[in-house]
Amino acid sequence: MQRSASTTRQIAAPSLQPKPIKQHGYHNARYMHVSRHRQQTRLVTMKSQAAEGTLISQVEIPAFIPRADISDQLMRWALIEIQEGGVANVGCPCKVTAFKNDDGVLMGFTVSFMKDGESATDVRVAFDKDTTLKHEWVGRGADGFPVLEGNTEEVEGKYFEIRKLGDAPVSDMGKASIKEFCQMLVGAINKYYAFGSCFVDDAT
Repeated sequence: MQRSASTTRQIAAPSLQPKPIKQHGYHNARYMHVSRHRQQTRLVTMKSQAAEGTLISQVEIPAFIPRADISDQLMRWALIEIQEGGVANVGCPCKVTAFKNDDGVLMGFTVSFMKDGESATDVRVAFDKDTTLKHEWVGRGADGFPVLEGNTEEVEGKYFEIRKLGDAPVSDMGKASIKEFCQMLVGAINKYYAFGSCFVDDAT
């Protein structure tokens, strides 16, 4: 199957700051009611962010990409490049552990950036809980442009996200290590898109 171009947002250098919550105003009694509702919603959102971590960046993965395959390949890539080669590649020892959903399906992994034998910062790279629709095939419309056709299947994991876990501050050295990791991760994802494998090198 020909791989389509991904509608991605490039994973940027981590700011380690949560995204702002957009708000819109109302008036009089309705404003007071909605404001209280928003305050409650914001508290839920803040609790959710604390539980899931601070979003650093995300990329939308096309529905036709097998979630289990890309998760498995990226984790094996991380075990080699980040856990085994952490000091050389990102400037500090690292530990990589699997991250699975409630059904025990691999959805990504967590990287622990180590200092003095303990985790200084944990960063999770995994699919979110949103769903997206996968079509059977890509056809051609009357205007000649591609259109999604056939039966649809709901797939778990719309965005592949990078999140900093916990609320511990990150040192400048830690930020540099996370930035280097993110840049390497982008390269691995791009290789998967282009060749179907994270392990392709220039000599292949």
